[in-house]
Amino acid sequence: MSMATEGKSFDFIVIGGGMAGASAAAHLSRRGRVALLERETQAGYHSTGRSAALFSTIYGNAPVRALTRASQAFLFESPAWFTPTPLVSPRSTLFFATPDQMATLAAFRDDADIAASTRVLDVAGANALVPVFKPGFLGGAVLEPGSAD
Repeated sequence: MSMATEGKSFDFIVIGGGMAGASAAAHLSRRGRVALLERETQAGYHSTGRSAALFSTIYGNAPVRALTRASQAFLFESPAWFTPTPLVSPRSTLFFATPDQMATLAAFRDDADIAASTRVLDVAGANALVPVFKPGFLGGAVLEPGSAD
């Protein structure tokens, strides 16, 4: 503990300042005084940026996608007690495929939750959004309009 917390009492002690520990501490703070203990020099030091940098309801396996959908309301409309600042900014994600990868792209949308959250784009539609593809490179794309960062 630091000098700032020495001699003080807490209702909860959370060990680990990664994503799970910080989330638990934030929720517990509504019920009492919380001490968040982290061994590193800063909280979140070894947390994965990949998972934290992009909110996507189609990333990962079915259980991961279900957990992501469960957190959507909190991230997009956080309660006032947590923060007045938005936690995410809407940002569409484009998954693209070359002509020989189109079967894989189609299989990607086999799960009903992925199909419901995405839109298939032909080459012209994908090029309208990202006009940097070399002619002939692109076979098609899938757009996830509900993602965020």
